[in-house]
Amino acid sequence: MGAEKSLSSLKKQKEQVELGMENSRDMIADAADKVQRLLDASNALDTKIQSLRSVKETIDGFEVTKAKWEGEIEKQFEARYNSYGGYVGIYDTDTSNAKQQIDEDLETARQEKALAVEGYKNLLILMDNIESDIKLAKED
Repeated sequence: MGAEKSLSSLKKQKEQVELGMENSRDMIADAADKVQRLLDASNALDTKIQSLRSVKETIDGFEVTKAKWEGEIEKQFEARYNSYGGYVGIYDTDTSNAKQQIDEDLETARQEKALAVEGYKNLLILMDNIESDIKLAKED
């Protein structure tokens, strides 16, 4: 009777571990998807930031000269142009900050995935042990 109870208990443990393994696989898949989405977003922002900085360099390098502009029109254009350059700079900073946050989230997602993988490996070891115990209990 004790062997049957032990075998029954081991089978219940095995079922619980199987559920845990299924949950771990789902967590790993979700984490992998999240890592990929964040990686794609980070790479896209890298490209956009480089393009934006190129535009900003062009803006910063533009000069209003007396040969092209004069008087009130020159002052109005210069003021608007400087304002535009300032806004592009602010947008660059905001975009860079967003990318930094995405990169931090990406690192967190990678760590979460690594923990889920490690948990799954531990469940595999536990499953092997339980299956060995079940085999031994059946032999008794």
